[in-house]
Amino acid sequence: MLDKLSGDVVYSPYGLTRALSVVREGATGETRRALEQYTMPPEVPGVISAQAAWLHADYRPGPKLTLDTGPLDLAAINAWSNEQTHGMIPRILEDLGDDEIAVITDAEYFDGKWKHPFEDTRKAPFEGAGEVDMMRVEARFEHAEDAIRLPYVEHDLRFVAMLGEWHDVEWELGQGTVELPRFTTESSLELDELLGLRLEPGRDLDALIEGPGDKALGRILQRARVDVDEAGTRAAATTAVTMRTVSMPMNPFHLTFDRPFTWAIEHAPTGTQLFVGRVVNPTSRRD
Repeated sequence: MLDKLSGDVVYSPYGLTRALSVVREGATGETRRALEQYTMPPEVPGVISAQAAWLHADYRPGPKLTLDTGPLDLAAINAWSNEQTHGMIPRILEDLGDDEIAVITDAEYFDGKWKHPFEDTRKAPFEGAGEVDMMRVEARFEHAEDAIRLPYVEHDLRFVAMLGEWHDVEWELGQGTVELPRFTTESSLELDELLGLRLEPGRDLDALIEGPGDKALGRILQRARVDVDEAGTRAAATTAVTMRTVSMPMNPFHLTFDRPFTWAIEHAPTGTQLFVGRVVNPTSRRD
């Protein structure tokens, strides 16, 4: 999906797949078919993962929802994101829509130290960006003509960089020098339209979320950040998948006209009143 995102960007396909796999496991019908590719990936040592579900008071977990749950509260969801990502993603949601009844959240956090730390950082030119802080390291690496694999100390994890867009290369092992800029990237992405996951409401999510109304996937959001410096890499992402309902207001009201009332027939765009009246003693038509 990186080719669909422009400019400086960071996102976690791992976190996105984990979040959508929760919905997939509880979905049926068209929603299940649309999510078929999103199966739960295996856990990766060195990456700290967490998931939770947040439900409106009128809704409860269905038999297919096995995550820990909490109330649908904006402050609580953002506090959870902040804690699980060690402060790197302090907020995942800015608001909750009136029709949003549940949120599935997934958080990923990584803190890795280079096997061969960088040093000798100095200012150097970077195409299109002027002078940047350029780090330098000499060691034995897997490399290609325009790509490098930089190993971390633990868990068989590595940082892979390629000049230009992602492409296939032939790797070899050799001694050499790598110069890489120190950088931080942050992204806030809305992915539901990009992923083609705006689906019609129905009963597909009833085994996941029990409660009134037809339901559908809502927003699919991810915020991510990466910090790369001389010592290593810190990266984090929080993904939020909301679910919405269409036929049941969040605060349903019941209004009974059981005493005298006035009324009008009006033109909605202009407010022009075409007919007005008062009812004190309602009578039914007799013809």
